[in-house]
Amino acid sequence: MPVPQARFTELLADIEPSPTTKSHASGGHSGIRDHLRTQEEFKDRYISSFLSGSYARDTSIRPRTSADGQERPDVDIIIVTNFETSDHPDDVLNEVCRALEDGGDGYEVERINKRSVRVETWQADMDIVPVVQTSNGYMIPDRDNGTWKFTNPPVHTSWSAEQNKRFGGRFKPLVKLFKWWRRINPSGKRPKGFVLEVLVSLHAPTAETHYGAAFAQLLTNIDKAYGFLASLDQKPFIADPADQSNDILGKVKLAQWKDFIDKVRVYADIARRAQETDDMDEATRQWRRVFGDRFKATANPAKAASYGGFAAATPLAAGYTFPDAMAAPASKPRGFA
Repeated sequence: MPVPQARFTELLADIEPSPTTKSHASGGHSGIRDHLRTQEEFKDRYISSFLSGSYARDTSIRPRTSADGQERPDVDIIIVTNFETSDHPDDVLNEVCRALEDGGDGYEVERINKRSVRVETWQADMDIVPVVQTSNGYMIPDRDNGTWKFTNPPVHTSWSAEQNKRFGGRFKPLVKLFKWWRRINPSGKRPKGFVLEVLVSLHAPTAETHYGAAFAQLLTNIDKAYGFLASLDQKPFIADPADQSNDILGKVKLAQWKDFIDKVRVYADIARRAQETDDMDEATRQWRRVFGDRFKATANPAKAASYGGFAAATPLAAGYTFPDAMAAPASKPRGFA
């Protein structure tokens, strides 16, 4: 007897970013985009901007709580510019940094990353990524090797929406469950983010409507697909939906991948036991090992009858909306990393 679907939809509602978090994300990215669009030294560089990453694809989960007790969303902002790929990435990112810091409404730059400029405000932590548009996508600067690389975030966003249709609306919830499982049972920094989405697309059952059964099968299928290769110290090539020549595991080290597959194997067994047992208390205990103590308990039917059955499911939160609001920038730069 599987744990009721209600327990999984309740967990999904619980790990959804709160309305306050979404509002802060909206205010943060709107302020950054307006600042760069109007900044005196940068406005001639600015062409357009759009959101990227999990917030754009509606696959984010609630942020971790920071040291000050806040849940700040992590937002990726793409700034389409008229830079040229002959411009050195260091020069491009430094110019974006100066534009962000400039003026009375300037922002505090936390650091310059490999391909972006990081700004952290009370509302949101944001990575600002300058790009140059091409005929079939965008080129992104890479400080590490001084070159520009192809990317196409809008394709990732449309691809994710297509997968959600293919799964009957269950793709994005499964991605969120997968991300939450990774947070509760970490095995290192990578794989993360979009890689997890692609793995769900490749290995989750599209027709299974029960989230517990679908998640257990997802882990089992990933182990079957890559476990033997990992035992041979090999990592697969998994194509980027936006560029079939690009391996989305390119940033994942072999040791990280092996640790991830080992973790998948362990929890695939736990999830199978949770699905196969006839003891509701035991099933709940196993699922709480998978998803942590935010996964609510369900009593055995005999116990549940004494108080009128199982608890009703909480409706799954709706998708993101971004009201117009301005970010509150910080006062002075702390330097680069």
